[in-house]
Amino acid sequence: MELISINQAAAFLKGCDGYLIYTHASPDGDTVGSAVALALMLRKMGKKANIFSVDGIPSKLSFMPTDGLFIETEPEDISEYTLVSVDVAGPRMLGNAKNTSFSLSIDHHKVNSIDCERLLVMSDRIACGEIIFLLMDELAINIDKDIAIALYGAISSDSGGFRYDATKPETHIMAARCLETGIDFAEINRILFECKTVPQVNLIKAAYSNLELIRDGKFALVAIRPEEVEKCGASEMDFDCINSIPREIGGVLASAVIRQKADGVKVSMRSNADIDVAEIAKTFGGGGHFHAAGFTHVGSFDEAVDIVRKCFTEIEI
Repeated sequence: MELISINQAAAFLKGCDGYLIYTHASPDGDTVGSAVALALMLRKMGKKANIFSVDGIPSKLSFMPTDGLFIETEPEDISEYTLVSVDVAGPRMLGNAKNTSFSLSIDHHKVNSIDCERLLVMSDRIACGEIIFLLMDELAINIDKDIAIALYGAISSDSGGFRYDATKPETHIMAARCLETGIDFAEINRILFECKTVPQVNLIKAAYSNLELIRDGKFALVAIRPEEVEKCGASEMDFDCINSIPREIGGVLASAVIRQKADGVKVSMRSNADIDVAEIAKTFGGGGHFHAAGFTHVGSFDEAVDIVRKCFTEIEI
């Protein structure tokens, strides 16, 4: 695996064709927006480009210009494709995808273990969409309204509406360039951050009901068992709406949301202050960003809860 720069990635994209771009499982705004923008850019260059996601695109991303871009079934024979992943930090993030190896991977996670020939990783970027934006400029592609919608959705999604501390002045400049195309940014943000389905509302209620405060409220934990998820009518893609709930409580320094998945127990961690949850997650085979990370525990649900409680008890503050 070779670590490459923006200009090296652009040169590679110019030299190949027949692209198939992979998003991560349970896709969010950043992975979908990055994939859509990259596919549209490649098509503008006269190249063939499609996108594959092991999971369906959630309804909250219905504003993305996805027409004709996604394929429903992963190809059995990938020899005719140039495979690219976006916003994928490791094989677990690909879900049950058959292919887990790429010619090029583009990512912004602090910890990355993806199998690839070339890795363009910029962990100082708040969204993978920012890296795709830089590639767009390096490739001298003029931004149009569809690319702007995809990039704005990606950047706004992973920056929490430009609220998180990894947001840079350049993040706002990129967003402004998207706005110059005339996109309805207010509607994009409304859909991303304000619209909730009934199962999501039920999940939010369950999250507050299961809230546990640790060490005088400095840490918070929400554990939602499978039977509760089923009662809520929720799916895996609904959990984005609750991952930050325990962190939003005043005085909480770090938090975790725990739920059962097919391949184990998923622990999604968030932090305020100077607590690096990516380093904590890395200890258990996971990764992510300084203030947002996670890992999957292959043991029991109760074991995962005990692991998180122990972590929060031992963190020096």
